[in-house]
Amino acid sequence: MPDANMTIFGMPESTFLVFVATLITGSLGAIHYVVVHVLLGRPIHDLTKDGIAESNDALQDRTTDGGQTDG
Repeated sequence: MPDANMTIFGMPESTFLVFVATLITGSLGAIHYVVVHVLLGRPIHDLTKDGIAESNDALQDRTTDGGQTDG
């Protein structure tokens, strides 16, 4: 007799909800990447916090901001 706390995929309900939420958020991230960065051609690091365009050299960017990450 199957356990009453299991879904049709054999996972507890809370685990199944986390699985579905992960699929949804991953899909939204992929859709964002395709639309904004591929189709519209916008670079990932377009502007800094001050609105100043960053260079194309990642090493130079890390040197000028003291090695700090955004966020």
